[in-house]
Amino acid sequence: MRTRRAVHGLTGYVAGYFCLALSLLPACVLAVPTPEKQQAMIEQVNYQQHIGAKLPSGLRFQDAEGNHLAFDSLIRDKPLILAMAWYNCPQLCPMLLDRIAAATENLPFDRDAYRVAVVSIAPDEGPADAQRIKHELHRRHGELTDGWHLLTGRKPAIDALANSLGFEYAYDEASGQYAHPAGLAIIAPGGTISQYLLGIRPATPDLRLALTKAGQGEIGSPVDRILLRCYRYDPETGEYTLAVMNLLRVAGGGTALALVGAVIWMRRREHS
Repeated sequence: MRTRRAVHGLTGYVAGYFCLALSLLPACVLAVPTPEKQQAMIEQVNYQQHIGAKLPSGLRFQDAEGNHLAFDSLIRDKPLILAMAWYNCPQLCPMLLDRIAAATENLPFDRDAYRVAVVSIAPDEGPADAQRIKHELHRRHGELTDGWHLLTGRKPAIDALANSLGFEYAYDEASGQYAHPAGLAIIAPGGTISQYLLGIRPATPDLRLALTKAGQGEIGSPVDRILLRCYRYDPETGEYTLAVMNLLRVAGGGTALALVGAVIWMRRREHS
């Protein structure tokens, strides 16, 4: 009897799982641009390495508390870890920020020896979005990220900073999504771009060396341009698809198969 109730309960869970998946499917499909649109967008995404160039002066942003901040104040006297991100990104940006936090946790020098700034690429995002990210980071990493500067701003300031960094991204009005690369730049005191760390896994030794060189005013060398983007080419379908969609399909499919397998196993056990 217990096995039968467990079977019925698990069967109902599986049915509920598939109903939820089917209810979400239309929204997911509508959010994905056509393959032609995705290919056009992916071709616009890049991270050029402008090592030795200086960031523009006079840029102003808002922090998570809504205060106006002169960006020059962040690069005046300390090295800066700088990442451009989309706060509503469901894919690379949360992973990148978590990896930056993990990499800084094991750095061999005090946290006040450098700064960390994240600048939103979306002009419609504001302090409330930055505050949400700040709370999420604090929940996952505690005081480690409390000193980070989570910034939002207007499009001219965003574009001026992105262009100086070589951060090339695209916006799809139909889906309301951004295609963008993942990575960070190390800025030397005074605003000179010293080094890039591309991808979402900045290693602590690489970050330590980059910050040390930047603090000494040294300029690094270009790194291999292996880019991670929000859009990814799927060789099985021959289309560009959102990476997060593929991850959800794999995770969802694996969970469903595991549940179905459990139902079959318990039913066989009941009959035996």
